[in-house]
Amino acid sequence: MTPANSNAIAAIFPAADSPFAVPVAGFCLAAVIVGLLAYRRYKARESSYAHIETSAEIAFIGQQDNFWVVELKAILNNKGKVQRRIHGFRFDLNAIHADDAIDVSKKWGGQVNFANEIAKGSFVPRGYAYCVVGPSVTATYSYVARVPQWATFLILHCWFDYNPGFSHWIEKAVQVPTAAARPDKRHEDAPFAASSLQPERLPGAGASADRPFAAPHRVESRELRTA
Repeated sequence: MTPANSNAIAAIFPAADSPFAVPVAGFCLAAVIVGLLAYRRYKARESSYAHIETSAEIAFIGQQDNFWVVELKAILNNKGKVQRRIHGFRFDLNAIHADDAIDVSKKWGGQVNFANEIAKGSFVPRGYAYCVVGPSVTATYSYVARVPQWATFLILHCWFDYNPGFSHWIEKAVQVPTAAARPDKRHEDAPFAASSLQPERLPGAGASADRPFAAPHRVESRELRTA
C-alpha cells in the first residue's frame, strides 16, 4: 500500500481525538443493534408461519361381506423449526354409487358431487384436545373404514386448525377397484396396512392435563394432549 493510499483511507475515518469520533462510533453501534433487532424480528415472523406439507391417501386393504376395507391416511410433514399443535383434525369420506348420476354441486364450486356419505370422524381420539407434530417430523394418522362394493368412486376430505389460528384442507379422490385382490396379494398391495400410527390409549384418572402422550410406533412423530 502506498503512502498516498494510506493517507486517503485515514482521511475517511476521523482520528480518535477528533470531535467526529464519538458520533461515528455511536452511529455504527446503532446500525449493528438495528440489524440484530431486524434479524430477530424476521426469525420470529418466520417461525410463526407453519411450513406444513400435507397429503391424503386411501389404501384398499381387501374385500369381505360385500365391503371393501379401506385405510384413510392423513400425512403431515412439519418442515418448520417449531412444533405445531393440530386442533379439530377431522375427515369425511363420500362415494358415488354405481347407479348414481354424475352430478356437480354448487357447494363444491361446480365440482363433481359425491352424494353418499360413507364415514366421518376425527383423527384425534376422543378425550384429547389436540396432537403435536414436532419440527422436521412426518406424522401419519389413519382411520379404517368399510366401503360398499357398489361404490365406484371415493373422495376423502381432511381438515384441521393449527396455531396461530390458521386452517388447512386436504382432499383425495380415487376410483374403487373393480376386482377383488388375490388373497395372497392383498397385504402386499396395501403396504401401509401394518404400519399405521395409532394413538396411545386414554390415560387413567388423575393424569396431568399437560403431559404429552406419544404414539407407540414412532415416539418422535407426534404427541397427543388432553384437554
